Amino acid sequence: MSDEQTRTEMGNSTPSEYVDAFFRFYHNGTLDESQIHPDLQEVTGRPARTFEQWARSHIENLR
Repeated sequence: MSDEQTRTEMGNSTPSEYVDAFFRFYHNGTLDESQIHPDLQEVTGRPARTFEQWARSHIENLR
């Protein structure tokens, strides 16, 4: 499928922001999700944890 056909097909069931992100990541290789946003801390009042920190704190639930 062409890029335009793919965008149209994906757009039938996917918000345009996600379609754009898909193309930036898979087609252009330019999607950078490494920027840290303060959203979690603003909502919960505590800083975000790494996946490792989260997993260690939930180790009993994961066994």
